[in-house]
Amino acid sequence: MGGVVEGDGRAPASEDAGPRRTRTWSEIMHPEGTGGNWRELPALLSDSLRLVWDAGRKEFLLTAALQLVSAAGVAAQLFIAKAVFSAVLAAGAAKDFRGLLPEIAALVGIAVALDVARAVEAEQTRVLGELVGRRALDRVLDVSSSIDLLAFEAPDFYDQLQRARSQGQWRSLQTVNGLLGVVGALVATAALAAALAALQPILLPLVLLGYLPLMLVSSRNSRDLYRFSFGQTPNERQRGYLQRVLTGREPAKEVRAFGLAPFLRRRYDRLYDERIAELRLLARRRTLRSLAGALASALVTAGVVATLAFLYVSDRMTLAATGAAIFGLYQLSGRVRGIYFSATTLYEATLFIRDYRAFLALEPKAENGSAPPAPRSLRRLSAQNVTFTYPDSARRVLDGVSIEVGAGEVVALVGENGSGKTTFAKIAAGLYQPDSGRVLWDDLDAAEVDPADLRRSVAVIFQDFERYLLPARENIGLGRHERIEELDAILAASRRADADGFLSRLPEGYETMLGREFSGGYDLSIGQWQRIALARAFFRDAPFVILDEPTAALDARAESRLFERLRELLEGRSVLLISHRFSSVRSADRIYVLDRGRVVEEGSHGELMAAAGLYSELFTLQARAYLDG
Repeated sequence: MGGVVEGDGRAPASEDAGPRRTRTWSEIMHPEGTGGNWRELPALLSDSLRLVWDAGRKEFLLTAALQLVSAAGVAAQLFIAKAVFSAVLAAGAAKDFRGLLPEIAALVGIAVALDVARAVEAEQTRVLGELVGRRALDRVLDVSSSIDLLAFEAPDFYDQLQRARSQGQWRSLQTVNGLLGVVGALVATAALAAALAALQPILLPLVLLGYLPLMLVSSRNSRDLYRFSFGQTPNERQRGYLQRVLTGREPAKEVRAFGLAPFLRRRYDRLYDERIAELRLLARRRTLRSLAGALASALVTAGVVATLAFLYVSDRMTLAATGAAIFGLYQLSGRVRGIYFSATTLYEATLFIRDYRAFLALEPKAENGSAPPAPRSLRRLSAQNVTFTYPDSARRVLDGVSIEVGAGEVVALVGENGSGKTTFAKIAAGLYQPDSGRVLWDDLDAAEVDPADLRRSVAVIFQDFERYLLPARENIGLGRHERIEELDAILAASRRADADGFLSRLPEGYETMLGREFSGGYDLSIGQWQRIALARAFFRDAPFVILDEPTAALDARAESRLFERLRELLEGRSVLLISHRFSSVRSADRIYVLDRGRVVEEGSHGELMAAAGLYSELFTLQARAYLDG
């Protein structure tokens, strides 16, 4: 995979680090393969049924019952039709048409009943499809929000997520329709087949033989479509990204400022042209197969008609039985064709359900409850000889890093871009697990506790903090969402971050929607957004606070004020401060200097300046730039 573009990127490994082992995406997540065959179909169908049952069992049972009623009604129509034909012949001989009325009334009555059943079934299927689609997407959201953060560093994960997200909803509806269609058509076919067998047994195998070529064609065509869709996932994701760049609010200014629209459109069009070219080849193959299957089926159908004519001419069937057989063959033809189309739909859907199931398999296993509880306070955080390498990369981002943060201390982490600062912050926050070494909370190894529980004791602001398109109050309250209704605490956090001044002046105060994307939204400057992010961290009220470039978007006066008050604002808490601005870390209790993933210096500002090492060099260069300016 490609390099990670974050605050520090991926640092090259040092030359004497010894042999390295590259972790791959498959080693971390163990995704299932893309292959498959008919032997998988029962398991995939079982997964689809479970999804449907969990989503709307009442609607499913009602719809299935209506399918059975419709199937029985179709079979009953065949016998009523034979009775009508017999009554017509008898009425013609006796010149008395009043004898037709009971049979005609029965035929009309069952036709109306079938129409009502189909109408109710259609509406219930629509509701069931919506329920199944929601359930399918719910599971995707569950997995994507709980999976190891490292997954988001792998392109393969995004391909899997794209397939699960885009296919899960409508393929689930397709599965419902296909499954119900197959059940209903099978029951109706069985009933019609039994009725036809009573009229003339030889007709039945001929009819079924006519649809065998279509079934074979359907299987091949469905597999072709699945392979096409699977292979087009990267293309689809790239096109989706270019669409967002060309239509999104944030990219719009730069796209116009640099005149990028024509260039990006050409790339977008090229990707779409590639997709359509592949689609044309797919359509050609599928069409040729379908034509061959239809021709074979038509020949068998012609044989059935010829056989029926022979049976009537040779007096082996009466005229009424022949008429009923023709009606039954017409009905059976529709039902067998319904099985064909429904089975095609179901098989095609289950191929995609395989991808959906593979994505759900990535969900982390639930803890067994034996892990010790995470601490709610912190006397000392100690990272001991921590190493870390991103999946599919041969370079260590962190190489034997040891750092300590004591209770109430402000410890700074500095270094050039790519030195590993942000990666270490993610490990300290419990978002990543180190390859080797350990992070201790007091005397407890962070790897031995529930990561989610541990993160409740951490407040972290990354340099690429999130701007939530929600009311201002909720933007801050998300720092501890369990207390999001505690307005007084939210206001206190806002004042500590110097955000109350501009938030209270918004049109609806703290209830103002932030961001222009929704009606009534109000936009803020990047510096104001950063103060809201700081307020969110203050509201979290955690014993360990990580500030990754917390003042990058603040003006010089606001930055100076924040750092002057940092100890006051975070009194009693342990703080890990990451900053590119060396002037902002001078007052830290201790400063660690990272260089290519290793701690090369540590000490106070005065000690590091006296040592005349990398810190001194970088501090002097930065100070000179300000003075020369």
